[in-house]
Amino acid sequence: MATSLQGILNMSQHSIANSQAALNVVSNNISNMNTTGYSKQTVAFNSIPAYNNYNYCSSTGSLQIGNGAMLSAINRNRAQWLDNYFREQYTEYGYYSQIGSMTNNIENMMNNELSSTGLQQKLSDFFSASQSLTTDPTNNAYRIAFVEAAEDVANMLNSMSSNLKYMREQAVGTIGDPDSFDRSQIKMSVDDLNNKLAQLAEINTEISKSTAGGSSNNDLLDQRDVLLDELSKMMPLTVTTNTNGTVNVHLGNSVLVQGGEQMAELNAVQTTDDNNPVAIQLVDMEGNVKKQDVSDRLTSGSIKAILDSGADGELSYKSVLDEIDRIAKAFAQEVNNVQTGTADGTIPYCIDENGQLVQATEPIFVAEGGGDFTAANIKINSAVLQDPKLVATARGDANMDPNAVGNTSNLERFNQLENLKIPDLSNSTPPGEGQTLTGFITSLVADIGSKIQTINEAATAQESVATQAEEQRNAYTGVDLNQELSDLIKFQRSYEASARVFNVAADLMEIITQLGA
Repeated sequence: MATSLQGILNMSQHSIANSQAALNVVSNNISNMNTTGYSKQTVAFNSIPAYNNYNYCSSTGSLQIGNGAMLSAINRNRAQWLDNYFREQYTEYGYYSQIGSMTNNIENMMNNELSSTGLQQKLSDFFSASQSLTTDPTNNAYRIAFVEAAEDVANMLNSMSSNLKYMREQAVGTIGDPDSFDRSQIKMSVDDLNNKLAQLAEINTEISKSTAGGSSNNDLLDQRDVLLDELSKMMPLTVTTNTNGTVNVHLGNSVLVQGGEQMAELNAVQTTDDNNPVAIQLVDMEGNVKKQDVSDRLTSGSIKAILDSGADGELSYKSVLDEIDRIAKAFAQEVNNVQTGTADGTIPYCIDENGQLVQATEPIFVAEGGGDFTAANIKINSAVLQDPKLVATARGDANMDPNAVGNTSNLERFNQLENLKIPDLSNSTPPGEGQTLTGFITSLVADIGSKIQTINEAATAQESVATQAEEQRNAYTGVDLNQELSDLIKFQRSYEASARVFNVAADLMEIITQLGA
């Protein structure tokens, strides 16, 4: 009888302790219900093996009597397949959220500088000035307005080029400028990724120690999974789990983290290729380059988006800059050809200081620093800026009457540029008849707008998919307050019942003790 009562006391004492532990877990869940990355925890109990007890009332003489329950584990609600699915979608979301930021910059520039109040307006003002000068080619005020309008076009192109180059520099640096590269988004993002890989290896080490001690640290596991989520936004990764609870991280077939050891890291380096200004090296922890460029393995994620924003692609800072350069080159060449060109056997004339026609030899535009015209280097010729009389207003043969200052045939050619289809602005291969300057800008704006809309639609769709994946995972891993309140009542009742059993057994033990006294 005493042995049986002692067993009851022990079992009820264990049950009280189990209920206390379960209530602590419920309290911890409720406290962390709004903690990012926290996984709901649950208690697991196992029956303590029964023992044989002789009973003369039994036909067998011996019965198996239970010894109660013991707390076997505190588990996290976590499903690997939900993590994998969420991270796959989060990688895509990381790409589109980053590329969306880049396209917003381009869209803002397009709205401000490619719109009807930007470059198109400057071109319109130039042709209006040309039309005004046609009415009186001897009017110096009209000549000054013509030159200033030409300068405004060049300045607008310079500004657009500067803005695009600045955006690109912020993303991937400027080739030949290591300081700008060190400050670039791609360099800082890759460095941040490497820091997270190092943190992951450290957490893996702590998890390994915890597991070796006979228990797993759920808080460490949560920290590890938050890191994996952050890494998945930056690059596509493959995660495998080891028997001791640690994980390995792969990029393609290369191991970046293996358990508690970081095996390799990524290194962003500047190239000399303007079409691909950044290479992503795979480097071991001794600094040895294992792969010169693993950019092709970065098929998605925010780092891929930054690389795309600076490279030569369908819609990037460089691709838009290339199109602006085409406009600058075509405009400068066509204007200069009217100003000084003699290929058709005729000669352009300007009015000299004596009021007579002389052959025009000074171009309207020059390429600062030499080379082909670009939006960055197109400048108004300082000679023309200082002396607007150098603008060619007349055109004729070598026997042109020097007193025919009212001749406007060359100005008519300037006017015709507004509707001239320029082969260099053709979008076909081989080049066709081309497009007008304003027509090319309009089609460029429409094309950029269409591509941005496609990207924004994809970003919105992917954000929705990633959000659904996160909600699906949270439904499994997150804390449900209703469930916690239910568990709270259950374990509270269990605690109270166990305490009553303990008190009854203790009272009986006291009675027996008194009877034997």
